Amino acid sequence: MQNYRGLSLTDLSYLVAVAEELSFRRAADRCFVTQPTLSIQVKKCEDYLGVTIFERNSHRVRVTRVGTEIIQHARQALMAADAIRRLTRAVAGESAIGPITN
Repeated sequence: MQNYRGLSLTDLSYLVAVAEELSFRRAADRCFVTQPTLSIQVKKCEDYLGVTIFERNSHRVRVTRVGTEIIQHARQALMAADAIRRLTRAVAGESAIGPITN
């Protein structure tokens, strides 16, 4: 299996936020980080993957064709991580009250 230490769930959430907001400033506000922090992390992701995810200039942000596919996978990964978190919370709740028996 490929090593993906260069991408975190936080990085993926930043990519999704930029894609949905089409604005680095609004995405940064939504993610509770500064715009430079978000921009640096997005650039790090692009460098790591070797592709341009967002075309940007001073007036607009646009998701590239490959970026659209990356964002879809990022959303799926974030949903999978959320499902894992819900599962572990449910299991932790079960262990607090004992095993479930039939």
